[in-house]
Amino acid sequence: MSDYFKNYENFEKWWVNQIGCDQEDWHLDKDILVKGNKVYSEDTCCFVPREINNLLTLRRLKRGNYLIGVCKKGRGFGSSLTKHGKSVWLGTFDTEIEAFHAYKEVKENYIKELANKWKGQIDIHVYEALMNWKVEITD
Repeated sequence: MSDYFKNYENFEKWWVNQIGCDQEDWHLDKDILVKGNKVYSEDTCCFVPREINNLLTLRRLKRGNYLIGVCKKGRGFGSSLTKHGKSVWLGTFDTEIEAFHAYKEVKENYIKELANKWKGQIDIHVYEALMNWKVEITD
């Protein structure tokens, strides 16, 4: 946590001036504006709807040893993601990297879809971060 946020009065001043701070089911997020960020601060935090916050959760422990969006499937590799609350199977591929690329394309398009759905309701910086979001092989 930043030193600024450690002071409650500072945090409260920041909080009440943020888009979404008074919205039900919106979450305080620390790593949309700065991907991979670990520090809660006035420069890195924002409020986002649960739908957006859940969209970018990596769940590293759940996926095991494979690239994000990829699982072992028979002799090949499967790819899937959750979209609109439902699991979407993208297919089976010969290589892990092919399965990852299928996931990456669909996930980045879905992120843009949700950014546009919430455009005008989320902070412009959040919108821009989502529209420029890249799923990395290291995610």
